[in-house]
Amino acid sequence: MEVEHFSHPDHPLILINQVLEYSCELVICSGCEGPIWGPCYSCTSCYFFLHKKCAELPREIKRRIHRRHPLHLLAKSPYKGKYSCDRCYKTFNSFVYHCSFCKFDLDIKCAFQPGFFDVDSQAHQFAHKDHPLILNEEKEYHDEGVMCSVCKEPMSGPSYSCTSCNFFLHKKCAELPPEIKRHLHPEHHLRLLPNHDKMCDFCNETCYESFVYCCFVCEFNLHIKCAFPPCVYAADQDQRHRFRRLLNPLSFKSISFTCNACGTEGDDSPFMCTMCHLVVHEECLSVPLTLKTALHHHPQIIHTFHPQQCIKSIKKHCGICCREVDSKYGVYYCPDCDFVAHVNCSREYGDSATEIVEENEEEQSVTVDDQFMEPSFRVVREIKHGEERIIEEIEHFSHQHNLILTDKVDDDLKCDGCMLPISTPFYSCASCNFFLDKTCIELPRRKKWQYHENQLILSYNRGAHHLYYCHVCNQDFRGLRYTCDVCGLCIDVRCFKSLEDSFKHGGHEHPLYLPADRKNILRCNNGGRGRPPWATDIRENIPHCSGCCVSEESKVFFKCVVCDFSLGMKCATLPYKARHEYDDHPLFLTYINANDYQPSCIICEEDRDPKLWFYRCEECDFDAHPECALGKYPYIKLGGVQTYPKHPHPLALVIKTEDYRPQACDSCGEPCDDLAVECTDPNCSFIVHWERWECWNSLRR
Repeated sequence: MEVEHFSHPDHPLILINQVLEYSCELVICSGCEGPIWGPCYSCTSCYFFLHKKCAELPREIKRRIHRRHPLHLLAKSPYKGKYSCDRCYKTFNSFVYHCSFCKFDLDIKCAFQPGFFDVDSQAHQFAHKDHPLILNEEKEYHDEGVMCSVCKEPMSGPSYSCTSCNFFLHKKCAELPPEIKRHLHPEHHLRLLPNHDKMCDFCNETCYESFVYCCFVCEFNLHIKCAFPPCVYAADQDQRHRFRRLLNPLSFKSISFTCNACGTEGDDSPFMCTMCHLVVHEECLSVPLTLKTALHHHPQIIHTFHPQQCIKSIKKHCGICCREVDSKYGVYYCPDCDFVAHVNCSREYGDSATEIVEENEEEQSVTVDDQFMEPSFRVVREIKHGEERIIEEIEHFSHQHNLILTDKVDDDLKCDGCMLPISTPFYSCASCNFFLDKTCIELPRRKKWQYHENQLILSYNRGAHHLYYCHVCNQDFRGLRYTCDVCGLCIDVRCFKSLEDSFKHGGHEHPLYLPADRKNILRCNNGGRGRPPWATDIRENIPHCSGCCVSEESKVFFKCVVCDFSLGMKCATLPYKARHEYDDHPLFLTYINANDYQPSCIICEEDRDPKLWFYRCEECDFDAHPECALGKYPYIKLGGVQTYPKHPHPLALVIKTEDYRPQACDSCGEPCDDLAVECTDPNCSFIVHWERWECWNSLRR
């Protein structure tokens, strides 16, 4: 094996198994100035050798003798000539651990525990080197006063012994692993070393066992009894773990630790699992295995001590408080989606945020979605392609004709469900200009939603001129919507599909989260009486949207917990691609202004704020404000020709702008310069403001 080492930058070093002599001379390590007898790294071009352990020394360590700063490994003394170690006062001219702030130096032998450079095997291989040890599986030493040379406890059970020296070891002590990893010190591995009256950093007591587990980077010591505690206390409900109190609560010294169950700091008498060495608070012994929370739409979340094994993405944020989740400690996670939450947030957020799931297998087997998974369509025709089932024709409740599966799309087509540019595959009507994309088809007719306690119903009005107002993004729309019969909440499915605990948006590098206080805005707590909470203007702590710099238009904001970035629902649901009559190519939503010139909108010819989002065509160098590119009513499908009994000609939904000659409204007499219902007969001048259309039509019936 060939490596690059900082102490010998000119040539690579090659690992060799053993060197006895080099040119009839004793080989000396350039790191510790000691003789080399075993594995080492050497340079084939120079007279340069390093013990394997010297070559693998950490570049930075922390030591109790110098607590103020870490010590950095240098190949040579920073001073002229030899240096003096500040611990043993001997002079050397080899590797040194140095603090440049305090001019403090340690040679590498003083930097590590005695025996560190000699230990590389299990306890029985270096505890008694003079003679081989014999395994005794059955011999007992009752009342003989025979003690184990490692743990200093009386001998019992299987053991190793040397008959020549009267030397004894418990089998479990003789076979201690040379290296372990413990939650008490997760940063580094702990190495088994001879003990020289070291104080244990866990129990704060000096132990006289023959060996101790030590971190040679941080000088963290752990006695064998603390590293492998006996099983004397079982507390977990399902017996997955066996916990014991590590210290007597009446006599223990203060112990600082991080609880593996909840991830918070502790300073008391902890409990340790004797099987997997997890350390927990006493109150965390009763952490429920499963919880259900009103802040998440799936029926239950599950506690785990090992998030790395359960969560797809290790870099996570709590779905309740939005702060980062440390994947080294226990969390609650959802087995059905990407939701994860701190243990304390899951247990304590709100008076009724969580409750323990009843021990009822039938209840746990039924998910919230299963209770309301009434499909919104009926299958008319389907085919099988191998293992895949393809639905070719459906009958959807929103349309009077059957819809056919299509995979060819026109750039100008919009989905009649969410009013966004349609994507393949989608379903279309052969008789009408009606389209639904696959995500809208798959929406259930009834839905129990985590942000609203009442059941929501998927609805659609076939009247071509009937519009709705979304209480999430505060915009008029036409299409599929979810409504609440109790409080009248109305949500565009475009917003409904975007309202998740967290999501990744192309306009920001970090995941965005819906804060817990925003999740409660859409909740109805008045039983349908009076104005529901979402009907009021909630202006407390509303941030400015980083996409449009507006704060009043949306009560629902996604926030980034890494940086100061917020996104309102209006910008969060902007279509990525748009069309405008002024450009032959599609316009794409752009988040960064790469141009150096003063930006302006081609459509309205006014300046743009270069920090805000805009639509752009690179081929034509065409920039436009989102409202200019999409229009004032981006989620309303114009046209929609429909006949009425009180008017002889079909009527269509239109938008009258300054480009049109203003016409007087047949209802109020004012010029129609906005959304209106107009007669399609060129010889008929009938037109009505849309907001007056429903009233006018009802009066004429």
